[in-house]
Parts: sequence; C-alpha cells; structure tokens
Amino acid sequence: MNSEFQKDLKRHMKSTNTGELAPGTTKRRYTPVGGERRHRERIHKESKLADDWKNLPFTFSKPKKPKRAALVKCNNCGHITTCSVDTVGIICNNCHKFSSVSEVLNEQ
Repeated sequence: MNSEFQKDLKRHMKSTNTGELAPGTTKRRYTPVGGERRHRERIHKESKLADDWKNLPFTFSKPKKPKRAALVKCNNCGHITTCSVDTVGIICNNCHKFSSVSEVLNEQ
C-alpha cells in the first residue's frame, strides 16, 4: 500500500468518531408492556422472590480443576492407565483386582 494513503487513512480514522455511544444518548428500542415504571417494579419483585426462596435443593459450584496426572502400570497384569500423581494403588479395569501401581517412565 502507498504510505501516503496509509497516513491519510489514519488521519481520517482519528478525525471520525467510531467509538461507542454513551448511555442515555439514544431512546429505548421498545417500550415495555405497562411502561418503564412497571417494568422496573417487576424486575425488583422477581429478584426479591429469588432472594427469599433461595434455599433450592441444588447448588451451583465451580468445576473441579484437573489434578496432575501420570501414566501408571498395574503390577498384576501390566495394564497402563492415567491416574493422579499421588496414586499408590488402584482397582484395575483390566484384571478387576486391587493392585499397587508403578509409574511408567517413557517406555516405548
């Protein structure tokens, strides 16, 4: 691209206002049923009901973070699986017995 054209384009972009509108600059897109006052009252009433009846039978929680994992080998059958770094024994999915495990170190 021509450097003069780039300079002119930058100058034009600085001179024109392409930013966001400030709140309250334009009117509402639509008028809610019953007017704005009833709309605000309904919102406050619904949020108060949610606060009063908040003891729900379930909770919202953050998902668990994944822990550090390592490849381990069942000492009974040799089946390799992924477990936490702190794991010392598992019930193997292959032989269905409890077994101690040993960490697999880059075996190919």
